[in-house]
Amino acid sequence: MIVAETALQERLRQFINQYADDQCCLLELLQFFGRYSHTRFSMLTVIHALNGRRLYTERALRHLIDKGVVKRYSENNVSLYSLTEDESLCSLALELAKLDWCQWQLLLGQTYSASG
Repeated sequence: MIVAETALQERLRQFINQYADDQCCLLELLQFFGRYSHTRFSMLTVIHALNGRRLYTERALRHLIDKGVVKRYSENNVSLYSLTEDESLCSLALELAKLDWCQWQLLLGQTYSASG
């Protein structure tokens, strides 16, 4: 279990180090899509789910789309977003969704200390 958590933390660290903006917003976005991996959401729904931080959420979402982790769909002229079906890309988000509150807080603490 500890080896798996360490591997997850290392994969996350490598992924978020590529992202220079609000890294905690990126983690929250990954966790959100991991929890609802087969659901499509509008931009406003995603922003609302991440406590209304529109600018950071939009930037993080664009980053995830560019990396292929999140896919954008268009239905009735409305853009919708969901986790990719590519298992190698979405596994990080799915693992994040499994973290309990204590593990999540530890990860956020490590993210802030590494970026600060």
